[in-house]
Amino acid sequence: MKTITDDTTSKLSELLMQGTNMGIIEGRRLLNQNSDADHDVKNILNDFVVMQEDSVETLKKYL
Repeated sequence: MKTITDDTTSKLSELLMQGTNMGIIEGRRLLNQNSDADHDVKNILNDFVVMQEDSVETLKKYL
C-alpha cells in the first residue's frame, strides 16, 4: 500500500530494508535463544542472517 503514493527506488529500498532488518533481528534472536539447536540448523540460520545483512548493504545504494 505504501508504494501507491511513492514508488521511487528510494522508497522501495527503504521498505525492503525494513523487512530485511526484521529478518536479521529474528534470526539473531533465534540463534541466541536456541544454543542447543542442531549444528546444521544453526549453520543454515547463520547463512540466512549473513545473506540478509549483505542484502541491506546492497539496498543502501538505492536510498
